[in-house]
Amino acid sequence: MDRIILVAQQLAKEGKTPNTALIKARLPKNTPLPAIIQGLKLWQDNPNKEINTPTEPALTGATSEQISGSIDEIINSKIAQAITPLKEEINLLKTQLETLKNSIAITPTETLEE
Repeated sequence: MDRIILVAQQLAKEGKTPNTALIKARLPKNTPLPAIIQGLKLWQDNPNKEINTPTEPALTGATSEQISGSIDEIINSKIAQAITPLKEEINLLKTQLETLKNSIAITPTETLEE
């Protein structure tokens, strides 16, 4: 419930009138509508209620650009982690291929034809 009240407070600070649609847009998808309505009513009864500040980016006032940037950094990091072993394997395969080419070049052509 505190999360819903915090979102309503944040919307009010932004100069917007909190309503169920605006609040729902800033909450996780699985937040039930009756809880949002109840939280909105609680906020309307006491708009300045003191609530401990959460650590979640959506409620700390972080902009969507900041959140998006953080997500991009995480995604890029995960991609780099996934690609690194593949690059190492490619380099190993290139080395093995070069070794095979060299061994074929050294082998007389007669042994290949036999």
